[in-house]
Amino acid sequence: MIDAYKQGKDLYATIASRVYHNNYEDNLEFNPKTGKRSEAGAKRRSSVKGLLLGIIYGMSVQGIAQRLECDQKEAQSIIDGFYNGFPKVRKWTDDTMSSARKTGYVEDWYGRRRRLPDLLLPEYSIKYMNDNASTFNPIIGCSYRSIDPKVESALLEKLHKAKDRRSVVNVINDAKEDGISIHSNSNLISRSERQCVNARIQGGAATMTKVAMIKIHNDEELNRLGFRMLIGVHDELIGECPKENADEVAKRLSYVMSTCIAEHCVVPFKCDADVSERWYYNVYCNELQTDKKAFMGKGMTEEQAIDKICEEHIESTREFILQCLNN
Repeated sequence: MIDAYKQGKDLYATIASRVYHNNYEDNLEFNPKTGKRSEAGAKRRSSVKGLLLGIIYGMSVQGIAQRLECDQKEAQSIIDGFYNGFPKVRKWTDDTMSSARKTGYVEDWYGRRRRLPDLLLPEYSIKYMNDNASTFNPIIGCSYRSIDPKVESALLEKLHKAKDRRSVVNVINDAKEDGISIHSNSNLISRSERQCVNARIQGGAATMTKVAMIKIHNDEELNRLGFRMLIGVHDELIGECPKENADEVAKRLSYVMSTCIAEHCVVPFKCDADVSERWYYNVYCNELQTDKKAFMGKGMTEEQAIDKICEEHIESTREFILQCLNN
């Protein structure tokens, strides 16, 4: 994967070549020789993209199958192909899970921790439902009635021997008649397990953005050019500067963001800068132009189409909409 980044290759096409055991070019959306769209290549690339995102978000085989729009058997085959092609990813994932089960937290590349205490929960929590016969514990300073270790052990043995969900429910119901509550922590544990890998990957990306924000704020060149950071949106940073310095700011901003963690990360990455009078101004203008063509295509005059747009886009004034349409 790192080599793919360094060589400027498409990451998803690179992964697909390992999963499907074919050439890199066979998994590109467009054929590099003819420039024509390759439906088969686009489909393989898209499936691997869905797989990778599924792994990052801790999806189950069923969830990944739904994302890839295939059956679970095919999804499992694609997952196995991915891990076989990139065994270090499997090791990193397994090590992450193993460490989190011992400590109750994970760390990103910068050492920031995401605590997942539910990983330390027992599979089942067993306690008496009524504490009227409670005893006082001077060590923890409260009254409670602890479950008899032998009773707890016997119940756990029954639960582990249960072969299906109905058998487990029967054990829980029998215990309830004896005044004992059994609560399964499997959902809490599973949720935390899914969050382990995601927290390290997306948490690391969030840390990267925060480091970039600090370096941008302290960058002498950007300060000289009058750049002012306004807001962060996921992995984007929005700011403003004098119009005459926009191109210089865009170039410097892109450089600072793409090198913000160079001392920690050997994988090169890019950062695109977009210059606009307003956030998503060009996109908004294009959307209004599309709406106008659609209304006029239905027989409306230009004035009627503009009136309709103004009626639907109450977030903008008529003057601003006319400005966008004339952009």
